[in-house]
Amino acid sequence: SGGLGPMGYSRPAAIGAKIARPGDLVVCVDGDGSFQMNVQELATVAEQNLPLKIFIINNGCHGMVRQWQQLFHGNRLSASVFAGNPDFVRLAEAYGIRGLRIDDPARLPAGVREALEYDGPVVVDCIVRQEENVLPMVPPGAALREMIER
Repeated sequence: SGGLGPMGYSRPAAIGAKIARPGDLVVCVDGDGSFQMNVQELATVAEQNLPLKIFIINNGCHGMVRQWQQLFHGNRLSASVFAGNPDFVRLAEAYGIRGLRIDDPARLPAGVREALEYDGPVVVDCIVRQEENVLPMVPPGAALREMIER
């Protein structure tokens, strides 16, 4: 990302996109930290019965912050790794939204298919290793043409 997608933006943007284009499939991909920045918007999704497909990349940390701290700050981690997350499946269900969990990469195709085929809104908690990095990324102070791809 490198600041190209602000935290907390994807779900409100997905809500707006679905309202503007009700006949189109709208998929929201969010990190677990970003998801929690405006978790209350699940109430809007439920109230309006917006059939959004919300996928949470759940790595137990602010992944891009952790990645920057590792790559550019000598692996000095500060306020980037969580002590724990809520159960996102149960949280979705508390709002009356279907919740699914994918904790095995081999189940990803079937889990994605199940979410996309479901008629209503769904939150999919995708458990990933905390050490996974997001690439490509734009390093601090760099231009898009200087992004790190591997």
